[in-house]
Amino acid sequence: MDKPFKSITEQIAILESRGLKCDNDTRLVLEREGYYPVVNGYKDLFLDQREDSCQEVFAKGTKFTDIYRLFEFDRTLRLLMFEYFNKAEAVLKTVCSYRFAMAHKDNPEAYLDRDSYRADAGYRKKIDTLIGDFEKVLCRSKKWNSDYKRDYIRHYENNHDNTPVWILMNYLMLGQAFKFFEFQPESMRNSIAKSFSDLYSETHEVHKRISPRRLRLAYDHIKDFRNICAHDERLFCARVSPSRDVNLVGVLGDLELVLTEDDYKMLRRQILLEALKLSDSLSRDASARVLFAMGVNDLPSVFPTEILGS
Repeated sequence: MDKPFKSITEQIAILESRGLKCDNDTRLVLEREGYYPVVNGYKDLFLDQREDSCQEVFAKGTKFTDIYRLFEFDRTLRLLMFEYFNKAEAVLKTVCSYRFAMAHKDNPEAYLDRDSYRADAGYRKKIDTLIGDFEKVLCRSKKWNSDYKRDYIRHYENNHDNTPVWILMNYLMLGQAFKFFEFQPESMRNSIAKSFSDLYSETHEVHKRISPRRLRLAYDHIKDFRNICAHDERLFCARVSPSRDVNLVGVLGDLELVLTEDDYKMLRRQILLEALKLSDSLSRDASARVLFAMGVNDLPSVFPTEILGS
């Protein structure tokens, strides 16, 4: 059944008929943000779950501002997390390119050589596809318009006859950088993971061994959560991994492995501040459900208030 067009006035009437309290700002929000992103995206926590009616009904006392406040909280959370996902992306690209270049000093473009990667039969097609992506970035085929070649790549090719891996990395997406790490031989994955262990020790003042497997899992989650942020999808209740069991608190544990201690503390502090602001503007029950969706069963145990002064 088709969804017929509804005017803003009709949209507000529908919301009010379902028990939602609207105000003078409701119209402006719907005009600027849209019904679907705000209402359809964030209404679930505010519906009366006891209602047997096939039509959705909001819990008694729910206001449109409650839904919009959660919408704004999630937007702030996305922008905040995106900043630190980008930092995590930068360190992966830096460590991978440094270790790879060190191991292939005699061949600056070894990343285009199939023999530079793991030999497992199950990875051959994936590796060939990744190398094809690199060749596309470099415009090494006539089927790709060289006019789209990045200036810094053109500069290196004109002045140095090649493009080193650390230059290529600037153009890669996080998913491609993740595959570059995943497709390395075991010795290179161990070397990269050791670099992360060393970086952790330098900034956290304690030693932690980060295995290649743990690093791969961390970046697999970081990659998926970063994509959620980049595409303006709901973040506070997101779940990733094949079993959909990694929530926002889970990916914070992944970020702790790859961020500096100061950055990680700052991130947790900012999340706590936003969570406290949300709790002040929503009912205790609604706030608890939001935090539970994030993976927070008890706010003080996950985000102790001491971090506000750290």
